[in-house]
Amino acid sequence: MSRLLLAPAAIAALLLGVNCSKSTPKDNGSGDPAKADVVKVPTGNDVAPPGMGKGVPEGANPAKGGGDDTGKLRAEEGKLAVEPPADAKAGAEATAKITVTPGSGYHVNTEFPIKLTLEAPAGVTLAKTEFKAGGMDKAKGDADVLEEQQLLIGVKLTAAKSGSYTINGTFKFAVCDKDSCLPKKETIAILVAAK
Repeated sequence: MSRLLLAPAAIAALLLGVNCSKSTPKDNGSGDPAKADVVKVPTGNDVAPPGMGKGVPEGANPAKGGGDDTGKLRAEEGKLAVEPPADAKAGAEATAKITVTPGSGYHVNTEFPIKLTLEAPAGVTLAKTEFKAGGMDKAKGDADVLEEQQLLIGVKLTAAKSGSYTINGTFKFAVCDKDSCLPKKETIAILVAAK
């Protein structure tokens, strides 16, 4: 049988309750004892990540992006278009286009670290599976167009044989209005019909 041995100081602390005493609150200068010892805790609106403007809109979740919890581009913020290649032929390279066009009063955040990640299905070869642009240096990177009024990325692909294919991916970018920037994370699908 094992026994638990406690030091006399530990027993005293258990019996008396360490840190159970309540001190008199300090007055913070307001004269109201209810407001004494009040400490302001920073919120998401107090601090913004680099390149993200002055803050995050009320009710926004900066970890998930935007004014809603889904991180999806809302109609008033702009339009995300995924244009499949019109003339995809088996064995020949074709180009799909992914375009972000901001809505009125919004612009593409060229300082945001833009990233498009794609996964090629069997039978399709992609020239690249990861595209990057933007960042603090506003580098064009893999984008064909990186401007405040348009973001365009061309995706070069080759289908091995005729048929229908779906290239799935994740697209991270941000749009801004005059007060704040809204990070977005969209799931995209490029539909390819190769002849």
